[in-house]
Amino acid sequence: MNTSRSRGLAACAVLLLIALIVFPVSGAVAASAEPAVPAATLTTAALASAAATPAKPFISAMANPANPAVGSPVTISGVASGANLTAGVQIWIFAGNYVNVSTVPVNADGTFSKTYDSTGLPAATYYVFAQSPGPDGMFGITMQSSGTYSGQVVNARTGATIFTFTGTGSVQDAAAAAALSDAINKQGGDDVYTKLTFNLVPPAVATIKAADTAAPAASAAPVATKSPLPPEVTGISLVIGALAAVLITRK
Repeated sequence: MNTSRSRGLAACAVLLLIALIVFPVSGAVAASAEPAVPAATLTTAALASAAATPAKPFISAMANPANPAVGSPVTISGVASGANLTAGVQIWIFAGNYVNVSTVPVNADGTFSKTYDSTGLPAATYYVFAQSPGPDGMFGITMQSSGTYSGQVVNARTGATIFTFTGTGSVQDAAAAAALSDAINKQGGDDVYTKLTFNLVPPAVATIKAADTAAPAASAAPVATKSPLPPEVTGISLVIGALAAVLITRK
């Protein structure tokens, strides 16, 4: 009886020693001393941090159609967000000696759109810039026009002329697009922009392009071909073949 009790006490002592080694008292006390943070508190803090971080300005745009015919309307539309959009969006369209800069309001959902009449414009590749003013609500780069088809690109903060679309020292087309990109990127402003092109083509070319993109005509269903011999001839051939086979087997 005493031996069994001694063995039981020894086993309990061994188990207690193992427990102390695996689970130190200091660790258990430290774990119990530090209260757990509710998941709801973490979520609220994360949301508050995200709300305090302003969204980065963004703008996108597209031309519809991409290859309009001369005289047809072309619409520039897109989405702007993360900025002070009270001033709207500034859209630049230029090709050769033609340049058009207009301000378009932004809707409550961030969308904007403007349709242009291409009547009388030359067939060419037209460059389009859609410019958003950024958090300060001011277009840092703009154009001072001296006529419908001319203008100087200026820094709105300093009044300095950056380049001109027409006249002495002017740049056009791809060179003008590169100069405008450089101006918006390097003039110390917070404006953001996106750029694209559309091709204004003669009406005949537009008709050909539309025909090329049309769905191909459905091919006609195959027609079953008939035997070139009438059924009577085919039947007689079978009878002759059978008789010949009988004669051969009799031999």
